[in-house]
Amino acid sequence: MTGSADEQATLELDARSVRDFLRNHPDIVREDAELMALIAEREAGDGVVDLGSAARGKLLEEVRQLKALNEGIVETARANLATQSQIHMAVLALLEADSLAALDRKMSGRLTGALGVDVCRVLIEGHAPLKSGESLLGAAEGFVGEVLGDKVERLGPVDPQIAHALYGQQGARVKSEAIVRLDFNGHDGLMALAARDAHLFEAGQGTELLNFLARAIERMIVQWLHHKP
Repeated sequence: MTGSADEQATLELDARSVRDFLRNHPDIVREDAELMALIAEREAGDGVVDLGSAARGKLLEEVRQLKALNEGIVETARANLATQSQIHMAVLALLEADSLAALDRKMSGRLTGALGVDVCRVLIEGHAPLKSGESLLGAAEGFVGEVLGDKVERLGPVDPQIAHALYGQQGARVKSEAIVRLDFNGHDGLMALAARDAHLFEAGQGTELLNFLARAIERMIVQWLHHKP
């Protein structure tokens, strides 16, 4: 009997402790939709419409949706910050180049690695910047128009009809691409990034950071365009 009485007293003490804790920290209940539902739940008699319960159910569903939305916003913000850091680090690495040949090497190595893409190309109409470049290449007049039409940029699936012209042998393996129009003192050009990941670049994605990278590369190339090694 003594044991049972002691256990009952302990349970009552624990209950009071939990109650006091929740009174001092009500957000624990408010932010837990399932716990709030259990606390708010009450039984209704047969044939009785419990309007209060229905309202609470709707409110709890809205709370769940808002929490899911908030989590999505936070995750997107984290991804954007990570992408921003990648772009900034890539540009800083490119700024170390002291020639077109060095820039070409960094674009085909450091840049692709930093951005998580498989291939990077910068093509300039009517101008072959290097004799044997891997990323900096020349293109025929009108090629940029064939790729982009009147658009300034394009993101989405790789166009198989021009994949080889843009990416060479890797054109058969890449699945998504991001292309931005460039201007090299009157020479039309473009920057193309491509990846095997079919979802890395998709229509509707923000392009502010992509354009920042494109403009930085554009300015770096212009300073050496007529001073090839």
